[in-house]
Amino acid sequence: MSNGQVFIPLITPLTHASQVCEQSVDQLVSRTKHSVSGYIPCLTSGEGWLLSEQQWLSMVGSTIESAQDKPVIAGIERPSSDEVLRYAQEAEALGAKGVMFTTPFGPDVDQPSIIEHYRKVHDGCALDIYIYNESSLSGNETAFSTLMEIAGLPRVVGIKDSVEGGRSPLQIRALQSQGLAYFIGWEQLLAKGLPADGNVVSLSNLDATLCRLGNQTDALAVQAEIARLCEVYSLFAPDWYRYVKQVLKAWGVISTDKTVFAA
Repeated sequence: MSNGQVFIPLITPLTHASQVCEQSVDQLVSRTKHSVSGYIPCLTSGEGWLLSEQQWLSMVGSTIESAQDKPVIAGIERPSSDEVLRYAQEAEALGAKGVMFTTPFGPDVDQPSIIEHYRKVHDGCALDIYIYNESSLSGNETAFSTLMEIAGLPRVVGIKDSVEGGRSPLQIRALQSQGLAYFIGWEQLLAKGLPADGNVVSLSNLDATLCRLGNQTDALAVQAEIARLCEVYSLFAPDWYRYVKQVLKAWGVISTDKTVFAA
């Protein structure tokens, strides 16, 4: 059983004027520093695909400043390889330790194009690369063989795997054998005994300690508590980040529960 890492896919706190609230970012980071391995701003939980470039720069920069000795991996959710590469270069200039990004957007993206996408970004910046394997945002699927080929690039070091239906232990170990740190991307797969290196799930914004425990045990009681909190916090709703923000505002961690879509 892994003692694994927890990287929080941070929500993006906004002011009433729709700017990133730096004080809220600092409070969000400060309350979790002793429970987590690092932070990933601007993924889907951070409404990354909706952020303006200035909001993205502000969120990544504020997280790096608040995280101090904790690593920050910049999430990038842009539709084209050229945009992802530009954002990756900006993340490098800001001082991020790595970048995590999806495939290009669109149902017609084929497997060779996905491989070339990761190769282009890999060769265009000096940061470590983390695959964000999902299909709901990008609108396309990445084959396991494609993931294995991408993993062969020297600085591709990890994967947040949000594949529909989950991943078999055999495939997880195969990805790890290629040098990838394997991070579970779905709350419902925590505490299930998978041979993962850690997790990157929205629940960690609210209960990072429970998410760490989900790396360490397959106890039914832990599974049940994770499932209960996912229901209480509406983490499987289409706009789950909205509900996470509402809870954090109620707790006094962030100043508003405004979402980017409503900005």
